Amino acid sequence: MIKILLVDDNPNKQTSITETILETHDIQKSEITLASCTKKARKLLYDNYYDLMILDLVLPIEQDGECNASNGVAFLNEITINPSIKPPIHIVGISGYRDQVLEFHDQFRMKLWNLIDYEESTSSWKDQLHSIIFHLVKTRQKFLSASLNAQISVLLSKLEDDDYPNTFLGSDWVKICQNIALIVERTLEIPSRFSNGLKANNINVTSLKITSEYDFQNLVHLILRPWIPSTEPENIAIIFDGNTKNADFSIKANSLIIEAKYIDSTGKKNDTLKTLEGLKDFYKMNANVKSLLFLVLVEESIKIDLHKLEDKYSQILTDPVICVKFIRNKLKK
Repeated sequence: MIKILLVDDNPNKQTSITETILETHDIQKSEITLASCTKKARKLLYDNYYDLMILDLVLPIEQDGECNASNGVAFLNEITINPSIKPPIHIVGISGYRDQVLEFHDQFRMKLWNLIDYEESTSSWKDQLHSIIFHLVKTRQKFLSASLNAQISVLLSKLEDDDYPNTFLGSDWVKICQNIALIVERTLEIPSRFSNGLKANNINVTSLKITSEYDFQNLVHLILRPWIPSTEPENIAIIFDGNTKNADFSIKANSLIIEAKYIDSTGKKNDTLKTLEGLKDFYKMNANVKSLLFLVLVEESIKIDLHKLEDKYSQILTDPVICVKFIRNKLKK
């Protein structure tokens, strides 16, 4: 989350601003640091990085000293020129002393991101502060996500350059679903590359067949457990109107739901497509579900446009993410 430095010499105002921050944002009180004068705020900025500084513009230099807007201006100037200070990413000025602030208005505007008039009897200042923090939180989340993806990209490139194996599934739900689907699809092709089993006493890949939906689900379970040990079959994913729905597979407290379906006839094809639509809407009622992956195994004899249906039913920009993968059955009857 974000770290906030609140610089204000009025205890009641400190409390009011702190409560305003905590009541609408996923910010912990431990992430808010208080300072009552520019001297203490300077010391904190020597040692810490802050995402946001909320600054009372009329401040004392030292504890219980004289309050003056010129102190706030001087402090803001020092932040930009003192190399020992770690400047906050975002600075918001807030003050109820309009007469003093007005004298230095232009100088404050040059140094601040936002300037808020504080009137305890109104909610206008709260709305402005909520909006600023909301924007800052969202921006930071996007930055961290982009930074993480960039670091992961460098790491994966390094692994590839050094010919190391890569078992990373992804850093977002779309990529994770796509890689899981790819693992299952490739697994279905591998048995055909083995020998005919004449040298194997107990395992013969020619006897590995999928002839039912249960066969497919069991194989998916065997495939996923080495990659994701927390894979749980037949876990209750949602309870609605007294009815329970068990997912074929649940991962990370229902964050990822996997449904494995099997099509071996035209009638089953029509039923499966209707089921996809229904389950998609049903799982949206569970706030824990971040992604849905539908793995559909299709017999070679069934006429079906796999890529067209994948595009139709997949929704990678929605919440939850929905990925649909149709796979031809290479393990023939």
